[in-house]
Amino acid sequence: MSTKKEIRACTSGQLRVETREDGKATISGYAAVFNSDSVDFGFFREVIRPGAFERTLKEDGDVRAFLDHDSGRIVGRTKAGNLSLREDDKGLKIELNPIDTEDGRKAIEWVAQVS
Repeated sequence: MSTKKEIRACTSGQLRVETREDGKATISGYAAVFNSDSVDFGFFREVIRPGAFERTLKEDGDVRAFLDHDSGRIVGRTKAGNLSLREDDKGLKIELNPIDTEDGRKAIEWVAQVS
């Protein structure tokens, strides 16, 4: 298992908030889209290629979703069952049922504002 830590932000506008039948909110969509330029990081752009997430998804590690890249502000994780990830032809598709905390509610609010 890799110990290398990567931090990524989703600014693609590919996420949305949906309300489930039980009234709880779900964030779903694409956290990363393949073969498109990222935002300009000042001195480079990155392009994510198909297969980029394959190893991580196969390793079945504990992927965590953080609010604002802060590891103290967890809003979901794969091992808890409230974050699911899969790679398809378009990119990395996610479904997140944020935990019912201030940060979880804030994640829903922030995604709703930009979608």
